[in-house]
Amino acid sequence: MEIWTIGNKVIVLLYVILAASRPGEPDPWLVLAFLIYLALNLCIHIAKKKWIKQALILGVLLYLTVSAVNFHPEFTLLLPLSIFELFSFYKRRIFAVLLMLLPMVFMEHSLLVQYAFVAVYSFFNFAMIMHYMGRVNRQEDRMERLRSDTGRLAKQLNENRDFLRTSEYMAKLEERSRLTQEIHDGIGHAMTGALIQMEAAKRLLGSDPGTAETLLSNAIGISKEGIEQIRLTLKNTKPLQEQLGFSRLKAAAEAFGVQAGLQITALHEGDMEVITPLQWKIIHENVTEALTNAAKYAGASAVHVEVRVLNRFIKAVVADNGQGSMKVVKGLGLLGMEERTAAVNGTVTADGTRGFVVTTLIPYERE
Repeated sequence: MEIWTIGNKVIVLLYVILAASRPGEPDPWLVLAFLIYLALNLCIHIAKKKWIKQALILGVLLYLTVSAVNFHPEFTLLLPLSIFELFSFYKRRIFAVLLMLLPMVFMEHSLLVQYAFVAVYSFFNFAMIMHYMGRVNRQEDRMERLRSDTGRLAKQLNENRDFLRTSEYMAKLEERSRLTQEIHDGIGHAMTGALIQMEAAKRLLGSDPGTAETLLSNAIGISKEGIEQIRLTLKNTKPLQEQLGFSRLKAAAEAFGVQAGLQITALHEGDMEVITPLQWKIIHENVTEALTNAAKYAGASAVHVEVRVLNRFIKAVVADNGQGSMKVVKGLGLLGMEERTAAVNGTVTADGTRGFVVTTLIPYERE
């Protein structure tokens, strides 16, 4: 706002200088009056505190009134700009219009038209400045709210991450405790019982072979049950192939999205157990390459990753909402994806008509 006000003051001041100038030698007192006016306005824009600015503007208004009476009436043409500048600090700006009309009562008729023009010019300039300043203030308030919301969300995100890390650590501790208790109560007791039976059989082997044989048979049975329980425990503890494959892929994709500023969504459908480790490796590398291309070239903000097990094919799709391309140019990344997939008799297709979609198809045999 200050730059606009300074510019308008300069324009009106130049006009007043031209109007007040007379042929011949310039009046030194008039030149001094103009210089004092410039100095006062510079002080207004240098001052930082609001009340100092208001006091200086009041001083300028008083100075212009005195100068118009003692030096030249054209000084009154500078009053409207200072009046509007003063009332820009207040909400009830209608008084600025009333105060601006007051000098017209005491003014010479020859200056009325010029003063009215400057007053109207000042009014519309002031209204335009207030309109745009209001928009700027509203935008700044909105940005401040956005910054506040961003800070609050970042704080919540950090708290959620801390909570997730704590929950993950507690889950690991609980799983360790469960496994320890299960081994102690099940396998430990079974092995202890088998050991007692074998020690008893060892002592009776010379004196009572029949009882010793019975005890050994019991120990063997207990040992078999213990081994079976170990197998079941390991089977129940081992993560499913679906958890190992897709969860690892989803975690890697979401971590990439955080670093690249992309919103990543991922889902799967079908029997993930049919996907072999080699196929998961190819899918993982192809998805990573497609995400890298989306972040570098597509100008995308969101990417969807999808893995489906169909009747005879494993289908992995990476689709972004970027600008796409009607003509797909195969670079090193896409060629590398095709070579990896071809090693397991699969294919890779790319479509850029609506965003950019990379599809990997890998055949598999059902058992």
